[in-house]
Amino acid sequence: MTTTASRTDPGRTDTLLLPRIVPAPDRWPGLGFRPDVQGLRAVAVGLVLLSHAGFPRAAGGYVGVDVFFVLSGFLITSLLVKEVHATGRVSIAGFYARRARRILPAAAVVTVATALGAWVFYPVTRLESVLQDALAVVVYVVNYRFVAEQTEYLNADQAPSPFQQFWSLAVEEQFYVVWPLLLLVLLVCTGRRPRRLVAAAIVCSAVIFAATLALSVAVTAASQPTAYYAAHTRGWELAAGALLALSLPALKKTPRALAWVLGLGGLAAILLSGFMFTEATPFPGYAALAPVLGTAAVIAAGSGPGGNPASALLSTAPFQFLGRISYSLYLWHWPILILAPLALGTDPTLRLNLVLVVATVGVAQLSYAYIEEPVRNWHPLKRNAPGLLMGLTASLACAAAVLALLHVFPKTPGGTEPVDLARIEAADDLTAQEQRLRDGLETTALPADLLPPLAGMDGDRPATYDDGCHLDFDETEPPADCTYGDPGSDTIVLLYGDSHAAQWFPALDALADREGWALVSRTKSSCTPVEVHVGSTQSDGEYTECWDWKQRVQDEIADLRPDLVVFGSTDNSTPFGADDPERTWSEGWAAALGAAAEHAGAVAVLTDTPWATGEAAPECLALNPGAVQECVSEDPYALSHLDYRGLSLAAQADAGVTTIDTEPWFCVDGQCPLVVDDMAVYRDGHHVSTPYAASLATLLGDALPLPG
Repeated sequence: MTTTASRTDPGRTDTLLLPRIVPAPDRWPGLGFRPDVQGLRAVAVGLVLLSHAGFPRAAGGYVGVDVFFVLSGFLITSLLVKEVHATGRVSIAGFYARRARRILPAAAVVTVATALGAWVFYPVTRLESVLQDALAVVVYVVNYRFVAEQTEYLNADQAPSPFQQFWSLAVEEQFYVVWPLLLLVLLVCTGRRPRRLVAAAIVCSAVIFAATLALSVAVTAASQPTAYYAAHTRGWELAAGALLALSLPALKKTPRALAWVLGLGGLAAILLSGFMFTEATPFPGYAALAPVLGTAAVIAAGSGPGGNPASALLSTAPFQFLGRISYSLYLWHWPILILAPLALGTDPTLRLNLVLVVATVGVAQLSYAYIEEPVRNWHPLKRNAPGLLMGLTASLACAAAVLALLHVFPKTPGGTEPVDLARIEAADDLTAQEQRLRDGLETTALPADLLPPLAGMDGDRPATYDDGCHLDFDETEPPADCTYGDPGSDTIVLLYGDSHAAQWFPALDALADREGWALVSRTKSSCTPVEVHVGSTQSDGEYTECWDWKQRVQDEIADLRPDLVVFGSTDNSTPFGADDPERTWSEGWAAALGAAAEHAGAVAVLTDTPWATGEAAPECLALNPGAVQECVSEDPYALSHLDYRGLSLAAQADAGVTTIDTEPWFCVDGQCPLVVDDMAVYRDGHHVSTPYAASLATLLGDALPLPG
């Protein structure tokens, strides 16, 4: 998403320049304007738009970003090497001033406009997080913020950020910070001889290519979200472009016949990737080689002295038009696709998205004509100091606007304080609970004092999360100091399972305080206590940390000999690699319950709670504060994964343990309310809110098989 520049920056900042030396007698071949490169931009942005609009068979359009990465590496390196041959130096100030003029004006306008749009239309449950995304955009680290968010299990069903498209620009900005400085160091180390610089840079680029490709493959297998967004797993794609730029003299001698093969084959590789890859494709990893090498092939074909069909096609008017506005088109399309349906009060559809994409082309043309081009070509800004000052001013203005929306004009002042669970009133019995549920079904508008408040829903998690007693994915050792209630009590209750067990902690914690139990918490994200191997939600392989953790917990149960073990689990953890998954699931339940029952006084299992069948309750309620019943009817919660639920119930019955059916605590008369007694029942698409869980303490206590 960078463009070529054919003029040397007239500005000077001598303290950031190497001393001038006599240019090498062999001039570096100029890049000039490359219509094929402009056309590749159109292909790249077109694939991205089709994918984001939900166009059939275009789910792999995310490979358009890979095309942009190769183009950026090629164009930026071409300009820097040409500068070295022409002047004998690398102007770091000049480079950053040019980048600031090219990138920041449009990016700043889009950032502020998106932040304002989010403030007006976005669900309050996600607004603070989205504005934090905007701040990360300003400092070019939003890609690593998305790494953290996407690898967080409890964020999996949240609405996407309207700043999501900025991750790729962050990767490029990180490249822009490192690569010119590295070339400057190489220039010094090679005696400031341009030809030697090129040779050294080729070696350096090849090393970066190989090392970060290996990282990409390894990290894709371990954590695909990290590999997708991180610069250290994408660097090889930019390095591929750099290698092309450094090989430009050789590429200019590409035979015409070879150029035909490279051009057509490369374009086919890009398009086939875009239309054959899906969300399930392990990416980037090895799969990204197809669009990256395809882009490299098209660039190589267009560098030769003769024409070729691919370059000719890319040089046609439609490709040139879209390529020219591709940067603004890429920036504007995503917030428009995300925010426009919210503003219109409708669900996104393919037809609506295609209309919005067409509208975005118009917005992008205006952005290009009245923001990009005027700022980039305004003569006063072509000097280094004014250009850099403009970039700094744009970034500070963005940050100020976002901070104002966060702190000066907050939509829910004071609404993110944690809920005092000690003040939650528990239902006395099932009859009272049924009446609460029926009253909840009659709720039409959100109460002003909803608990937890919508703005604080993201942070509404059991205390075990903050205490480090609920384990994340890579942890396998049960932590010490995770005993609640009365640690010295003779009555020991152990809570065991995944996050659907952890959601019951507030109720059990209230019981432990009331009854004087010692409550030991043993829960881990996405790790069912059933004795089966399960797949990782972070990669395509097995969740080995889950299996290791379960063996340690079972050993602990054998040593501790608790009075009661309380199991909690989702019913959607399909056994990994099993020939007969259903039989394996049943046998896994039998093994887990049998091992616990051998060493515990009693065993109880809490059945899974309802899941959202559509939009998660917090988002729906935030968008429909005066129509709560519409959320209940249009995006209802219900029991899910019924096949595995039936297998679970049968296995528990065969094991002779106590099964506590929790569904009557959430649903009545075939419906599951979302607001009960001024409490939000769910904090996301499938977890119970902490105040609602605490309100079920008495019901849970009455159902547990614990003496006394």
